[in-house]
Amino acid sequence: MDILIWLNLAAFIFAGAGFIFGASKHLKPHKPLYASMITLGIGCVMIGRAYTITRLITGLAVTGVFHVGMLGTVGAFAFFFSANFGQIDSLVDDGSREYRKYRIIALAGVLIIAALYMLILFSSAPIAEKISYGVTALAIAAASYFHVKHLLIPDVDYGVVSCQRGYNLLALIYGILCMLEMSMTANYNAVILIIVFVLECIVSGIMIPVMDKGVQKWSR
Repeated sequence: MDILIWLNLAAFIFAGAGFIFGASKHLKPHKPLYASMITLGIGCVMIGRAYTITRLITGLAVTGVFHVGMLGTVGAFAFFFSANFGQIDSLVDDGSREYRKYRIIALAGVLIIAALYMLILFSSAPIAEKISYGVTALAIAAASYFHVKHLLIPDVDYGVVSCQRGYNLLALIYGILCMLEMSMTANYNAVILIIVFVLECIVSGIMIPVMDKGVQKWSR
């Protein structure tokens, strides 16, 4: 379990750095709600990792059971979903047949997450772990639908979507990495788990700066 402490500590530090950067710029009055929600999402990652580290240090299990630290990932993708859903999405998709193909293609994001969950579902992990990871996968899948959609759909005035394609790509990758982390935890492959954590650290650390760069383009 020692390796899990260090891996989660690294993930906490990188997510924390991203959150501090985002909070210093976007958790203020009169700032775009979109940016604030994404920043809060990374904040959820940070808090979830902090809880997991505490649980590991105190000798409690983080595999085979449900624990509150998992809600950090659920909360993160709930914020990512909320940031894209509604006002932002309605600006680029009016529900007409013209954009139907993009709505269909976006289902690929959901299918990728579902396929990765199959690695967990058919593993030897306890049922409690499968259920908790399933709930997490639902949050990731919902957000991934819009990440894929906003990567491909044509833009509108002011570059509302094109300015955030970099962020949406990173968020999609992060969701895939989270699924791989859960899968490798359930099946416990230490080498792949380490690689996944390293990539998660990089992505969570740069997601907010990339998003911030896109937001700055809106105001030009």
